[in-house]
Amino acid sequence: MRTKVLLLCLTLLMFGLLVQGCSCSSWTKFWGGDPDQKCATHWKWKKGEPISPCAAAAMERTSQTFPVAVKGTAIKVEKMAPTEVRTNEPFDYQIKVTNMTNRQLDNVMVKDSIRGLLKINSSTPEVHEMTESQAIWSLGTLGPKASEVIMVSAVAESIGTVSSCAEVTYDSPICAKINVVEPKLRLTKFAATEAIMCDRIPLRYVITNTGDGYACGIEIKDAFEQGLMTSEGLSEALFSLESLGPGESREFSIMVDASKVGEYSSRAMAMVGNQTIESNVPITNVTQPVLAISGKGPQKQYLGRSLVYEFTVFNKGDGIAKDTIVEAMVPEEVQFDNATSGGVFTRSSPGKVTWNLGTLEPNTSKKIQMTIHSTQEGALITRTQANAYCADMVSESMKTMLSGISAILLEVVDVSDPIEVGQEETYIITVTNQGSSSDTNISVDCMFEDNMSYVSSTGPTQGVLEGSKLSFSPLKSLAPKATAAWRVKVKALGQGDMRFRVNMNSDQLTRIVEETEATKFFE
Repeated sequence: MRTKVLLLCLTLLMFGLLVQGCSCSSWTKFWGGDPDQKCATHWKWKKGEPISPCAAAAMERTSQTFPVAVKGTAIKVEKMAPTEVRTNEPFDYQIKVTNMTNRQLDNVMVKDSIRGLLKINSSTPEVHEMTESQAIWSLGTLGPKASEVIMVSAVAESIGTVSSCAEVTYDSPICAKINVVEPKLRLTKFAATEAIMCDRIPLRYVITNTGDGYACGIEIKDAFEQGLMTSEGLSEALFSLESLGPGESREFSIMVDASKVGEYSSRAMAMVGNQTIESNVPITNVTQPVLAISGKGPQKQYLGRSLVYEFTVFNKGDGIAKDTIVEAMVPEEVQFDNATSGGVFTRSSPGKVTWNLGTLEPNTSKKIQMTIHSTQEGALITRTQANAYCADMVSESMKTMLSGISAILLEVVDVSDPIEVGQEETYIITVTNQGSSSDTNISVDCMFEDNMSYVSSTGPTQGVLEGSKLSFSPLKSLAPKATAAWRVKVKALGQGDMRFRVNMNSDQLTRIVEETEATKFFE
């Protein structure tokens, strides 16, 4: 009964193996266990190319049965010898060895056993080893289907039957070919030679495999100098590559930002296995424009006259100032006349003149002008600013004191001329400010001759008579283009060619202005 149970178990086992196959995986599954662990190091015979070029190399099986047989024969030995010889006379015989296979046979040894009174004198090739009963030839390697012939010269020393038997031994090697390859990597780094600090700097890396084998598990690293970092705030660039085949190249790129001006350079490294490949070291010069502005204009000027302002914009930095713009503010009370270098005036609140100067190279400057005028006295403050791409804005302010010129005109006329004695004459005194500035504390005095008698007066100020002189209180201010008038009435007391004289003075005058009106008194 036990025997029957054992046979049944063995039958089931063989059936399971036939169904699942006899691989490590099926064997492990049959008996229980994890094939991924148990069979991790098990030989996997090569079936085509590996799925991944970086996977472990497949094993290739070669096999050979011994002896190597082609139609039942691996090596054939043929011996040609005379059937009869005379004693003590040399004779020749041959041994031909032929490789019947398509494989190389190594260490081919031919042994010829000599029984009786046969003596070998010489051979080609020479005997490798000679004993009393055996000659041995070492033929070495015998290629596929190749033959080797041994020429032997011998002599029979006595009569009788001489037995000469040849045999051969050889090695049929079992070989496995292992292809040895070498990946060779070259890493090149590309970076701009010049960059503005506000611009992002592109970095590019190209790794090339110039060898004849796959490079696997490649890590590329570039540690930047202080002041250079990625948009994520990292101070290094890291890239990885699973594999790179022979003749292949792969490119990586990244953008970095500079926090200060100066030269930046670093060497990238590519690590594969225990090998480290270094890149070239490109240098990027990071620059920045630095603007400055200065202005020149009048500190004092009379109203109504042109005001010419000149501005000089400098680029004192080491970077190009692109899109350079200058703006000069024009106050409401100021009138724009013109501007050089294409300056454009726009009326807003306040108005402004704008110059688009374009590109300003490092250590260069450009001059521009604007002309304005004002009719309002006081301090005129102009503010000008300049800015460009990646440059801090700069400004300049200038102050001009504007003052007018007072020019007052004194006119005296009589209303009736001539007049009869006993009648009244009216004199009109007119003061006009023809200038651009107010005149202040204007005083008017009237002098009468003997035949004139003061009657009355009217005007913007009160008059006071003292003897033959009528003095009006000073007029505090007379605006530009304004007029003030006084009227004085006198009575003709006697005939004659009379003169009515008026004197005028003000804060702005340095000398008294006199005006006389002639009137004929008659009877």
